[in-house]
Amino acid sequence: MADRRRYTETKTLQFAWSALALLAAGVAVAVAPSVVTPAALVTFGALWLAGLVVLAWRERLHWRRLVESSAFDRGASAGMADLQRIVHGQSVVVSTDVPGILSRTQTVVSAGIDGVDASFTITLDHVREDGEGRGVATGNPALDEAWVIEGGERNVSLLLSPDVQSALMDVTVPGTATVTGERVVVRVPFTRLSADELAAVARAVAAVAARLEAVGRGNTSPTG
Repeated sequence: MADRRRYTETKTLQFAWSALALLAAGVAVAVAPSVVTPAALVTFGALWLAGLVVLAWRERLHWRRLVESSAFDRGASAGMADLQRIVHGQSVVVSTDVPGILSRTQTVVSAGIDGVDASFTITLDHVREDGEGRGVATGNPALDEAWVIEGGERNVSLLLSPDVQSALMDVTVPGTATVTGERVVVRVPFTRLSADELAAVARAVAAVAARLEAVGRGNTSPTG
């Protein structure tokens, strides 16, 4: 079942509110043009702006509460949503991002990787809804059911240590992870996560980063 938070994040709600306001204005002009006075337009505009502000305030309040209830601290950036925490020896950063003008705001959880001198990409889709393509078979039916993993079979095999598999299985929110030799990035398609959900994603990011660094220090490294 799709997580409803995909469709109730702030930008989507602001768009819906604006569309509703535009529809209401159109109906008023068509049905009762006499009520469309300058004073009515000013009042209507004020109500529309107030709705946008309330929705934005709701988002800011959620982030403030998330920071207070989670183990993350505010990062050095002045951005409201930039958080950071050391998780199992890995520096994990949390921010928000809007990939495009019409895109929903995403939560981005990431960590850098040191000591891996190779070019490769592994993607992991959690709770994939299209049902297409099952990716690389991992030998763990529960993991295959929860994640669609794509990449070189050898690279995937090197990545999926028992600790990494356990951390991935603890993630309960939809999202996509991109793993390269430089960084692990998980994008969650909304921002209203709980502290426990954010912590689980952060542990998964840290586990993947630590695993790749361990591989990089050994005799075998991931290859493209």
